[in-house]
Amino acid sequence: MTPFVSANSDFGPVKVESVTVHDSNMIIVKIAPDGVKRHTEQCDKDRERLLVINKESPYEKEMFSIALTAKASGKSITGWVNGCHEFWNYKAPKLTVITLVD
Repeated sequence: MTPFVSANSDFGPVKVESVTVHDSNMIIVKIAPDGVKRHTEQCDKDRERLLVINKESPYEKEMFSIALTAKASGKSITGWVNGCHEFWNYKAPKLTVITLVD
């Protein structure tokens, strides 16, 4: 029998503090500091509240839309991160799943 291994780390529910579209070709979702459950992805400690939407994902626009909706409505999100996205001289968790919740 093969054991199940999951590399993803779940989080939430958390509030969205900001959504940034950057000229470095990235979308960054910053989560509020008072989140219920934090992910365990090991990237840069001072970037743990930043979630990078993967530009290579076929669902990038949908993830961006959900993040904006959460920020505008004051609703929370849950989701998963997997791996670290490297940019400039630091790393931030890569968002793989995002869900809008009450």
